[in-house]
Amino acid sequence: MSFQHPHPHSHPRATRSRAPARRFLAMCAMVAAAVTGPAAHAADPWPSRPIQLIVPFAPGGTTDVLARLVAEGLTKRLKQSVIVENKPGAGANIGAAMVAHAAPDGYTLLLATPGPLAINANIYKRLNFDPEKDFAPVAYVADVPNVILAYPGTGLKNMRDLIDYAKAHPGKLNWASPGVGSTAHIELEVLKQMTGVDIVHVPFKGAAQVSADLIAGHVELAGDNVPTALGYIKSGKEVALGVTSEKALDVLPGVQPVGATVPGYVVLSWFAIVAPAGTPDAVVQRLNTEVNAIVNEQAMREKFESLGAIPVGGAPDKLARQISAEQARYRKLLPNSKEQD
Repeated sequence: MSFQHPHPHSHPRATRSRAPARRFLAMCAMVAAAVTGPAAHAADPWPSRPIQLIVPFAPGGTTDVLARLVAEGLTKRLKQSVIVENKPGAGANIGAAMVAHAAPDGYTLLLATPGPLAINANIYKRLNFDPEKDFAPVAYVADVPNVILAYPGTGLKNMRDLIDYAKAHPGKLNWASPGVGSTAHIELEVLKQMTGVDIVHVPFKGAAQVSADLIAGHVELAGDNVPTALGYIKSGKEVALGVTSEKALDVLPGVQPVGATVPGYVVLSWFAIVAPAGTPDAVVQRLNTEVNAIVNEQAMREKFESLGAIPVGGAPDKLARQISAEQARYRKLLPNSKEQD
């Protein structure tokens, strides 16, 4: 009777010797996955996924219109989707806070106005972001004059009519704005300070609501950006009493600057892109380069100007100076006026 050895491949010792080898190979695979996964993602060139451009107001207003023009241009130039998302509420503070607390990776941006960056700190008792520390200036997009509007049924034709009537009938006129802290609200406050008129502020939740109630005669006056109001003015549904820029505008022939009646009166809306503080300089510079290219394209400049917007552009430090100057200006204009929660 002969003893036969088992097949080598079934020998227990052979099986045991391969087990550590398999565990070693599995560990190597896990290490490789750990290294190539997040590291590879971190090394992806920016932008490698869609970008959010937050508009802190409801759809339909000037901020929304300009954001969509810029987003369209960035999508083409960056070869990556730039998606406009409206996050209205609390005088633009909700959208601003969302961006302030987002990851500083260049994928969440804010199309900002003076409200969240310069005005609201003087109006709201509490902000859950710091306008001076939580944002990185990216690009100055445009200046936009406002226009002071009247319901046609009032019979008011110009700023002199408005001031004379308001002084003769204190507290009888209502002024609608897209919200507390909006530029339209601030232009009323400046007008009251400079002329002594008593006009009641009525804040709404967006420019579309302002236009609807003014056209219906539910309010007598409103402040609005020229791009939003232009169509209603041309159709005769709203009367332009004066523009808040230093000079008259070609898109509103015959409408004088408010400063022609109230010397020194100038209130401009400005629009800019900011990112969360800490966003890499390379990303900020790339965005700045592309936004400047967009606002300097002839076709885009013509679109802006047809809306009454003035393309600006410039380096990030130009925007930083603008924000700082506006913060100082509104600290003087709105001292001790924190009434909103």
